[in-house]
Amino acid sequence: MSRTMHATAATFLLLAIVLAPTALADDFTLDWWTADGGGYMFSAGGDFELGGTIGQPDAGAVVMTGGAFELVGGFWAVPPCWCTSDVNHDGVRDGRDVQAFVDCLLAGGGNCACADVQTDGVLNMADVAAFVAALLAGGACP
Repeated sequence: MSRTMHATAATFLLLAIVLAPTALADDFTLDWWTADGGGYMFSAGGDFELGGTIGQPDAGAVVMTGGAFELVGGFWAVPPCWCTSDVNHDGVRDGRDVQAFVDCLLAGGGNCACADVQTDGVLNMADVAAFVAALLAGGACP
């Protein structure tokens, strides 16, 4: 071994001895894992980076904690209504939404978020005019 190689090896050994206690001081653990298909995307913040994939069969509302950190696996929540006045959720504002709108207006409950056309959190008679206007405009949802 040449003198340069000895110096390089000694430097790496010294760094390993100095940095090892720092690396061992971290209290992060990975208790379980799965190998899932799909791509991944990294999210970063400060000194931390997290890689994840979509379509994981084990994704769910399991809360994982470690120190002051918390991670909830799963999928992004779908908003209650992504297209107001499409009350039957078929992606089109048309006459087929009328019965579902009337049912929501009279009985409430169920999945009636899209019947609240004014998006004020209240389904009432004020939504009727807005629903009719949206229905007359028709068309596919954005």
